Order: sequence, then C-alpha cells, then structure tokens
Amino acid sequence: MGSGRWIAGLAVLGTGVLLAVGTATASADNRVNMAIFATMTLIVAAAVLTSAFIGPVGRFLTAPFQRGGSAGPVLIRAELVANPRRAASLVAPVIAAIGFTVLLSGMVETMRVAYPAGEALKVSGQTIVTPDGTPGNTDEVVAAHPVGKAALPTRAFVLDDGGADRSAERGGNTADATVLDVLGSRDPRWSKPGEAVLGESTAGALGLKKGQNVSVRFADGKVVTLRVGAVLPDDPARGAFVVARGLVRAHDPAALTDDIFVPGDAKATDSVPGTALHDAAAYALADYDTDAELTDSLASMLIVLAVGYSVIAVVNSMAMAAHGRRRDFEVMRTAGGTVRQLLLVSACETALIVAVGAALGVLVTLAPLSGMATGLSETTSSDVDLHLNTGAITTAVVGTLLAAVVAGIAVTAKTMRRQAA
Repeated sequence: MGSGRWIAGLAVLGTGVLLAVGTATASADNRVNMAIFATMTLIVAAAVLTSAFIGPVGRFLTAPFQRGGSAGPVLIRAELVANPRRAASLVAPVIAAIGFTVLLSGMVETMRVAYPAGEALKVSGQTIVTPDGTPGNTDEVVAAHPVGKAALPTRAFVLDDGGADRSAERGGNTADATVLDVLGSRDPRWSKPGEAVLGESTAGALGLKKGQNVSVRFADGKVVTLRVGAVLPDDPARGAFVVARGLVRAHDPAALTDDIFVPGDAKATDSVPGTALHDAAAYALADYDTDAELTDSLASMLIVLAVGYSVIAVVNSMAMAAHGRRRDFEVMRTAGGTVRQLLLVSACETALIVAVGAALGVLVTLAPLSGMATGLSETTSSDVDLHLNTGAITTAVVGTLLAAVVAGIAVTAKTMRRQAA
C-alpha cells in the first residue's frame, strides 16, 4: 500500500460513509439512489483498501489449521501475506457481485415490509370492502354500507373556457380537452351539488382557481358546468378532481365503486355476493402485491446482470492469477507436491478469497441499507428494520464460489499439464 493508494482509499471510504449517513436523511424520491451511490462508493473503497488487510485476515483464518501438520494452510497463508495485491485483485469483483446482490435484494425486502406497514396505518381500524371476482363494487354493495368512503370513479373531458359552445360547433370534437379521472364522492365535505374540489396540481395544470367555472363532458356526452368550490393540497385519498357521487352516477350508469372503507364504529358485511372483507394489514399487503411483483422482477433482472458481469470478472481474474503463478506451481511440484495436492491448495485458497470478498460485500452494504430503513421508518411512520434476502445472497455466494474455484482449478491443471509435457 503506497501513500497514494492509502489517501485514495480513505477518501473514497469517507465519501461512502457520508453517503450512507445521507441515505437516512434524504427525501423519499432520492433515498434509493443515495443507497445505490453509497454502496458503489463503499465497494470501491473496499477494493482499494483490501490489500492492506488481506494478509492479516488470511493469517487469522488459517491460524486454526496450522497445527494439523499439513503444508496446504502454510502455503495459502504465505501466498496471501506475500502477494496481497494479487489477492486483492481477486477479492474486488467478489465484493461487487455480493454487494449488489445484498443491496438490491435487501431494498426489495425492506420496502416489502415498510410500504404495507405505512399504508396499514392510514386505514387502521377500518374494514375494507373489496370486490371478490368482480371488476368493482355495485350500488347494492354501497347501499349495504351507508357509512364510509365509497368513491365512484369515471373518465371525463375537462374543456377549456367556453369549451361547451366551441365543442358543439366542432360537432363534439374534444381534441382540445383534457382527459381526467373524475371521482364521485359521498363525503359531505366534497359532494356539494354543482361544485368540484380540485387538488393543487390539477388546478394548476388546468389554470383554474377557486370560484371559477369549468365545463366537464361526461361519459354520456353531456357537458356540465361546475364551479370550483375549493382548491386543496394534493391528497390521493381524496382525489384530484372530486364531484358529488350522484353527478357521476347520473352521467355514467356503468361506473363501479372502488373499495369501500368502513369506519371501525360501523358494521361491514359481505352478505352481498362478490365482496370480501379485509382488515387494514391484509388490505395493505394485498394492495402492494402488484407493485411487489414488478419490483421483484426488476430487482431479479438487475441482480442477474450485476452478478453475471461480476462473475465474468471473477473468472478472468482467477484465470490470470493462476496463470501468473505457473512458476510457483513448478517449484512446488519440484519440491514433491502432487497434482491433487496443488489443485486442492488452489481450490482452498480461492474459496478463502471468495469468503473474504463475500463478507466485505455484505458489510459495505449494511450501512446504506440501514440508512434506507431508517428513512422509510420516518416516511411511513412505522417501525421498519433492515431485511435481507438470504436466499438471493446464498445463491450469489455459491455461484461466485463455484465459478471462481472451477476457473482456478481449470487453469492450474492446464498449466501443470504443459509443464509436465
């Protein structure tokens, strides 16, 4: 380790630590990116600094085998101590492979717990009536639950000022209209006849303010002029463009009601066919299933790519290292080492290096993931701990180990055959 490498390694390590700490305080949109950047930085730091501690680690791990009288542990120990830079070059791609596996799979597993827990808190104490084998809840289901949120969504065209007259002149053409999801609500705060309640983003996009009129063309083709009764902060639970439920039903007889949220002091029933009841936790988990499937698919693809390219680097590094040690093998064979013994030493040394790389890959990832878990706890207002996917990590470690050992043995055997010839 020269002074330049020490300075570079410690500088990168410090940057990685700062990024890991920043992961816990970053906004929700930037938290995942921050965790990825922190992990990549710490992987680089571990790769740069590995040659400083690979020798001491090798001595520590091989110490229990020194008393067995076998030459193998002595040779492995000597190689790691005498050539730490070569060992470090083999450890680096292993750190990358395992580090990215732990990061991606850990993010998915942690979010799988965090987001449903946060959503469950929002509807805590309520019973949720959901469709069961049907596309939506009917008016019969709504009538059986007179209390609770029962949003009735529809698709409508919001016309520009004077849009009703100009649309009629163009023969009903709505090319200049804005298509929106309009939500019919029975909440007395939002369901005032002749009025609409808009979220701030939607009002800004449409150029509307409180007290202005807006023309809306519903599914039946009729245009209704509504007054903007209020412009409120965006709230997905309320809706971006909310009108009275009866207005939506009058102009869209085929519309089906979304999930019905029944308060804890009211009684929910599944007596109407095609409905099911869920508590807050079960509803949140079921609602997150679709997102979880997409996230799992994306994470699996990224893990395969990251581990695949890292394994290629591991195989190439092992092959070059084994080829570079051809004179060492020749000396050991001259000293009486058999082919089987030398291949066993090569396999054990490779396994030890992969074990060290895997351990470092896990360690450099824990801090960013812990920071992300802390941030998710604050975002979802729930207790979120770090969760790891042991199956994915084990598969990556075993796959990397097998690829490295096979590559090392294959090149070593080929080298010794040439020497024998």
